[in-house]
Amino acid sequence: MFSIALSLALATISPAVPAASVTSGAAIAVCFSPEEDCAAFAVRAINNAQREILVGAYGLTTGSGIVEALVRAKGRGVDVRLIADKTTPCPHTSGIEPLAAAGVPVWIDAQTRIAHAKTMVIDGAVTLMGSMNWTRGAAANSEDLNLVSSEAVAAAHAAHWHARLAVSVRYARREDWCRVSSTGDRLGTC
Repeated sequence: MFSIALSLALATISPAVPAASVTSGAAIAVCFSPEEDCAAFAVRAINNAQREILVGAYGLTTGSGIVEALVRAKGRGVDVRLIADKTTPCPHTSGIEPLAAAGVPVWIDAQTRIAHAKTMVIDGAVTLMGSMNWTRGAAANSEDLNLVSSEAVAAAHAAHWHARLAVSVRYARREDWCRVSSTGDRLGTC
């Protein structure tokens, strides 16, 4: 009864709400930085993965423990795959190189102005999402990271991940996406 009432209420407020946005039975855990260690929250979810992690990343750097946990997951046989923004490979602390070196397939979503998704779909049942980038610096920002335990939510995010994959370009090397400034720093191509 509650889900019907919620659906009707949402339709009244916003007739443009997609049907997939209404689900019941989801368990949600929320983390807020800088008050909480959201990187550790993400690492715990990654460490619990058994089969698959689909990652969408705008910012992805080493040093927070997240990239390192993804590399460990790949090492224990989890199918880890990444779609990143076209600027993500460029910082010297980018997590793309260690992931690619570990055998994680990486694609760049070059068709959108910004590939701003910050999601992980884990084992088709858990979704990490929120404003937090997968970076060391995110811990100092006011960010949120939500863990949603729902196969319906995971399926919606996985479908979006696969739709972005269909228009993304396989990552081969950093030089294809970054240019060097006069000071030697890597800059994004956008």
